[in-house]
Amino acid sequence: MLMRRLSAAIFVVSVFFVGTLSSSVWAHDNAKTAETFIVKFADEAISQLTDSSLEVDEQERRFKDIVHEYIDFKSIARWVLGGRHWRAASEEQREKYLSLFEELMAATYAHRFQNYAGEKLVVKGTRVIDEKQSLVKTTLMRPNSEKPLRIDWRVRETKGIYRVIDIMVEGLSMAQSQRSEFSSLLRFNGGDLDGLMSELEMRLSNARAERSKTATANAHKS
Repeated sequence: MLMRRLSAAIFVVSVFFVGTLSSSVWAHDNAKTAETFIVKFADEAISQLTDSSLEVDEQERRFKDIVHEYIDFKSIARWVLGGRHWRAASEEQREKYLSLFEELMAATYAHRFQNYAGEKLVVKGTRVIDEKQSLVKTTLMRPNSEKPLRIDWRVRETKGIYRVIDIMVEGLSMAQSQRSEFSSLLRFNGGDLDGLMSELEMRLSNARAERSKTATANAHKS
C-alpha cells in the first residue's frame, strides 16, 4: 500500500514537472518567434517604404500590404470601435468602417517612412503574456536623438500565425488611444456610427490634401 502511494505521488510530481517544463520551453520558443517576427516586420517596412522616389499611391499600396501581413488589422479596427457598436452595425456599415479605417491609417502613416534617416529597431526582450500573446520590447535608436524611443509590440499567435494587435509607444497604447477617441466621438453624436464615419471621411480628405501638398513641395525641391 505504501509503495502504491509513493508511486502515485511520484507519477503526479513527474507529470507536473514535465508539464511545467514543456510550458517553459513553449514560452521560450514563442517569445523567440515573436521577436523574429517583429524584426522581420521592421526590415520589411524599411526596405519597402523608405524609397523617396516612390509615388504616393504606390507607397500606400505597399503600406497596406505590410499592414495585412503583419498586423491583425480587422481585430484592431473592431476593438477600437467597441463590441457594442460593431454588433449593432449593418454589414454595409462594417465594410465602410473597415475601409475608412484602413485608408486613414495608410494616408496618415505610410509617408512618414520617407523621413527615414537610419533609425534602428533593437529588441530588448520579450515577456510572455499568456499562451497566445507576447510583448516584444524594443527601442528605436535615432541618429539625431540622445534618447531612444521605447516601442513595445503586443503579438498574438493563432494557429502558428503571428500578428501585431497593439503598439505601445513610451507606454502609450495606440489602440487604446484610438478607442478612447472614437468612444468620445460616438458619445458626442449619440452613438451614431454614420456620424463617426463622416468624421473619418473628413479626416481622410484632410490627410490626402496634406499628403498632396507635401508631395508637391518635395517635387519642387528636387
